[in-house]
Amino acid sequence: MEKKKEPLFVALSNQKGGVGKSTLTILLASYFHYRKGRNVLVVDCDYPQHSIRDIREWDIKTVEKNEKLQGKLLEQFEGSERKAYTVLTSTPEDAKQTAYEFLDRSETSYDLVLTDLPGTVNAAGVFRSLVNMDYLFVPVTQNRMVMQSSMNFVLAIRELLSRNDSFPLKDIRLFWNCMDRRVSKELYRAYTEIFRHLKLKTLETVLPKAERFNRGICTDGQVFRSTLFPPSPSLLKGSHIDLLADELETILGLTD
Repeated sequence: MEKKKEPLFVALSNQKGGVGKSTLTILLASYFHYRKGRNVLVVDCDYPQHSIRDIREWDIKTVEKNEKLQGKLLEQFEGSERKAYTVLTSTPEDAKQTAYEFLDRSETSYDLVLTDLPGTVNAAGVFRSLVNMDYLFVPVTQNRMVMQSSMNFVLAIRELLSRNDSFPLKDIRLFWNCMDRRVSKELYRAYTEIFRHLKLKTLETVLPKAERFNRGICTDGQVFRSTLFPPSPSLLKGSHIDLLADELETILGLTD
């Protein structure tokens, strides 16, 4: 039997809640899995609420009640033979163990394990889980408190890595989420300069502030944030989720 390749473990995390990490984890998982054809596993460690698990359950119930959505799901499966990606639940400290218990049983070779961690580093095992990821991407918003907290978060992880080079974490990058065009660009430029001064890496992709990021499955068949479908093309346009996925593919070395 051919040996399965080792998946990349990726976390979207921030010690501040409300920055969109769970929503972006779902969007990226669905885009990579259903649109890009990557085999994705999601580990929901946002204990105890497990919001991604709850959204998967809501998605299933919504489809069960709507024949049009059932047809859409069947058409998607017949076109690609791709089943819905698995969502596991775990505590932060057991994230990798939970993933590997599933991966070892699976006959599928996975490309990505996306991990959603709590919005506080005070939760048990969060720091340990983060430094045992392969890559960490940190969404930030224009809020000053979020920015200060996010920088402290990344600097603390970088300091921990500098004292122990045995941790797997290869790269940490911040990226702008919920960018409101009406807000002065001075704040954006000021923090970009601070990032540069502190040698904090950032992604080029900037995600706009848009109501669609709160939109799940609609009965008219339009979808944005869903664990069962990729974003609908009309809603994907201008969201920059496709650009973010392309940039992450390059960083992660998944462009083959």
